[in-house]
Amino acid sequence: MGVIERFESFAADFETAVEDDNWSRLEKYLAEDATYLNVGGPEPKCKGRDAIIDFLKADVTNTDRRFDTRTVVPLTPPTSDGSRLSRQWRCTYTLAGAPDLVMEGEARYLFEGNLIKEIEEEITAASMQKFEEWMRNYGERLHA
Repeated sequence: MGVIERFESFAADFETAVEDDNWSRLEKYLAEDATYLNVGGPEPKCKGRDAIIDFLKADVTNTDRRFDTRTVVPLTPPTSDGSRLSRQWRCTYTLAGAPDLVMEGEARYLFEGNLIKEIEEEITAASMQKFEEWMRNYGERLHA
């Protein structure tokens, strides 16, 4: 299986985990010593399969699930250069009584064989600014 197919399988299982909260399904994709870098984010780096899965679960719980809906769409197809893959994305969050929050960024992956060795998520500067402004204006309306 090539890196694009492996990534697409990981992405599909991630979305399933968002729905059913069974995050253990992601273990088979991550190297034991994998790293996750949240470029420009509040918790910039975590190391190790378990720490990454814990971070992803907490991030979904503390952000995504507090909105009414979350829709992620690719802005570009995944592109691969050997063991590296990248894809630009857009995530739209909705909450009744508030304007949609639209975030864009890029996900970059380094594969070692069939396992993800590194993940970098980078949200655009404009999206970070929109997020901070949206949170100031509507954050108190989010679901607990």
